[in-house]
Amino acid sequence: MANTQIFLTTKELAHRWRISPRTLEGWRDKGIGPCYTKIGNRVRYHIDAVERAEHDWSTVAPELL
Repeated sequence: MANTQIFLTTKELAHRWRISPRTLEGWRDKGIGPCYTKIGNRVRYHIDAVERAEHDWSTVAPELL
């Protein structure tokens, strides 16, 4: 399998999490939310950071994940 870098846009992550893109923007301004990368003037979220946030913020017992 190729080692590809998968990044999500703000819109894609908002859709995945069923929240508003503005919520993610607000979280960035407050320094909360998943880690992101700025490429030029574009914000991208690496899939590993997204999945880590999903795991860390989950209210489901880790053994059930």
